Amino acid sequence: MNKDMKTIVISGAHSGIGKTTLAEKILRQLPNWSALKVTMKKGTDCPRHSDCTACGELTGDFDIITDKKVIDLEGTDTGRLKKAGAKDVVWLRATPEGLKAGLEKAFCHLGGSEGIIVEGTSVLRYIDPGVAIFLKDGDTDLREEAREAERKADIIIDVEH
Repeated sequence: MNKDMKTIVISGAHSGIGKTTLAEKILRQLPNWSALKVTMKKGTDCPRHSDCTACGELTGDFDIITDKKVIDLEGTDTGRLKKAGAKDVVWLRATPEGLKAGLEKAFCHLGGSEGIIVEGTSVLRYIDPGVAIFLKDGDTDLREEAREAERKADIIIDVEH
């Protein structure tokens, strides 16, 4: 990953806490910035506990999606990031074992940007961003990745208040 690339990581206590909404607001203020959406597959469990099939389609350690038909799809997180003004949007789907290599490859796709907003919680194991933002909702019990992200955060926002 390019150490000179400006990065903001938005992580959170759980899915649905508002990471994409915050990324949209920030992207509207940062022309020529791109976005990287990271979805982690852990075993057979869906991180969102939904039936979107995104994780089920992952066949290796990671996939990088850049196809505009997928990225620009209305109503998806990647579509929202693009509509908010991201220069480019890349979607990385990865297993824990493939996350580091997937991040390195995904960053290569975003090299022409002034900076990158990364939406994902586990990424802070491998990225030392300029700013790390963590979203939480009160005193919710956090899974290990979220606890680690909260410890590394520069800014913690409690969305309940």
